[in-house]
Amino acid sequence: MGFDFFGNSARRDMASANKKATAALGEGYGQQQQRYDQAFDMYSPYAQQGQAANSFYTNALGLGGQDAQNQAIVTLTSNPLFQGQLGQESNALMRNLNARGMGAGGTAAMAGQRVFQQTAGNWLDRYRDAGRQGFEATNQQGNIRMGQGDAAMGYGATRAGQAINYGNALSQSRNAGLNNLLNVAGTVISGANAMRQPPGMAKPRYDIGGGY
Repeated sequence: MGFDFFGNSARRDMASANKKATAALGEGYGQQQQRYDQAFDMYSPYAQQGQAANSFYTNALGLGGQDAQNQAIVTLTSNPLFQGQLGQESNALMRNLNARGMGAGGTAAMAGQRVFQQTAGNWLDRYRDAGRQGFEATNQQGNIRMGQGDAAMGYGATRAGQAINYGNALSQSRNAGLNNLLNVAGTVISGANAMRQPPGMAKPRYDIGGGY
């Protein structure tokens, strides 16, 4: 291999290394973002479930208007699981009232209404809890997106630093030819000075311009 006087082979090596580094960074960044997306998607069912539960809960409380509240009540009371639990609670109440001779009249009606309210309240608490779970999942998804943003910023900073370093290295390699020429010129001048010096005389000063 000959001497790379002007740094051409060095620049080729730098270009090759820069290309490989860029590809490695890009591959790593792409895989990182893919993992972030996978983690985000894992929380999606819980976030969607929570949004639906919270919407139902607020509608049942009347925050979405009368029509939405009526629809929520119909949905709740038509749920077979709710009906089954309400039936069990009501039967237990009636057995207790009948044993006390209070199975008819206003007392029984009021007690029945109280059982309905308690059962409905317990079910609404489940929707509230599901909404909270969804909020936590949404919060985690927000953290994931923030992590993606930080990773993107870090990737951009790394690429910028790589570009700066590559540019500096190229600039230095382009000066290699000039530096080598100056070194050669200095060597030639030193030889010329040595040849011009008569024996026993001080060395004359000879510069690149040819003067003394």
